[in-house]
Amino acid sequence: MRVAMFSSGTALDRLLGGGVEEGRTVLVETVGGLGEEVVLGFIVNALRNGRKVLILLGKRRMRDMIRFVGDGSGSYEMIAPENGDISLEELYTIGDSIRRRNAELVVFFLLSSLLVLHKPDKVFAFCTDLCNHIRSRNSTAIFTLDKALSDMKTRAMFEESSDVVIEIEEIIEGFNIRRGIRVKKNPIAPPTDYYELKLTNGGIEIGERIL
Repeated sequence: MRVAMFSSGTALDRLLGGGVEEGRTVLVETVGGLGEEVVLGFIVNALRNGRKVLILLGKRRMRDMIRFVGDGSGSYEMIAPENGDISLEELYTIGDSIRRRNAELVVFFLLSSLLVLHKPDKVFAFCTDLCNHIRSRNSTAIFTLDKALSDMKTRAMFEESSDVVIEIEEIIEGFNIRRGIRVKKNPIAPPTDYYELKLTNGGIEIGERIL
């Protein structure tokens, strides 16, 4: 039986062995907002294929997200807390709201902000509970995590609990900035080396392998 896949719409699919399987939890370790460009590809392609998408993000970014997702044939909802300082009580209210929806792809852009506000173990417990529920419906979850806003121990916790880990690195060489992307963990294909990550007007491109 062939498993359905979510596509990034880029050459990242090749590094992933064809895309991300349904029912997986994906962690995208980012530098600033670079990882969000990668995740947007998954969102847009899911909508083009008629999938239901749920997006959790900061309220100030809703307008930009609406512009990015366009007019795909799928349907999407956004949950954006009114207050950026999300309490743990509000967090579990958001979790209940997610459970009541039947999205095939859940994208969580709030993880880095939560780790600034709350202890990592509390945030991890919430995300683990949420992911278990999403997996039980054979839906897919994607989380973004800014490496500058988290320590190695915290990232290791989230990596361990994720099925797929995509890592983005940024290297400053004099006046130049070189960006790389790799698949660090993947159940259907081996880990990869870093490949050049290029930002273009049309989104992102995956270039040559970085030695």
